[in-house]
Amino acid sequence: MKAVVFDWDLTLWNSWDLHLQLMQSTADALSLPRPSGAQVAREYHRPFFQHLTWFFGDDEQRVVDTYMGFYLDSMATVGGLYPGVPETLVALKDRGYRIALFSDKRQQFGELEVELSGIGHLLDYTLFLVEGRPYKPDPHGLLHVLDVLGVAKDEAVYVGDGSHDLECARRAGVAGGAALWGSLNREDLLNGHPDHSWESMDQVLLSLE
Repeated sequence: MKAVVFDWDLTLWNSWDLHLQLMQSTADALSLPRPSGAQVAREYHRPFFQHLTWFFGDDEQRVVDTYMGFYLDSMATVGGLYPGVPETLVALKDRGYRIALFSDKRQQFGELEVELSGIGHLLDYTLFLVEGRPYKPDPHGLLHVLDVLGVAKDEAVYVGDGSHDLECARRAGVAGGAALWGSLNREDLLNGHPDHSWESMDQVLLSLE
């Protein structure tokens, strides 16, 4: 094993508390009923804009502008890394692993959060969602990351919080790891038959060793 590729949201970056707060604030601003945490979690798999309009109607520009107004005010104080993330990434780097991010979060937001997190210097490559790049579980993005890292399929593991992450890894011919610490649906994730499963970030390092 030479490389570990991580998803971002709910894997390294805890965006759930922030997202739920923003969904409730957006509902209030639009004079709509607040969705419950369970409702938001159930539809979290949808692409971001589709996720918002599912709850708040088809006026996409108004909905997105409202949500993003709250996001920019709250992102730095509510979002954050999961426990053990910086320490584990440092240990992986010290042992010679290459580390990358592959996420369906839109690039402008993902890069802002990585900068805020302070772990950018530990990452060999990041690939967030850009125009024309297909969503997971399409494997092309993950394969591109491996190509940039210069590692073969059997030399990497892709770690994520959702079954679509495991399916992406499978389609790419890469081992899949379940980040149980951030998953919104543990049962569905485990039903995806991960090659590895971890309850906390520090277990990733122990498992690879």
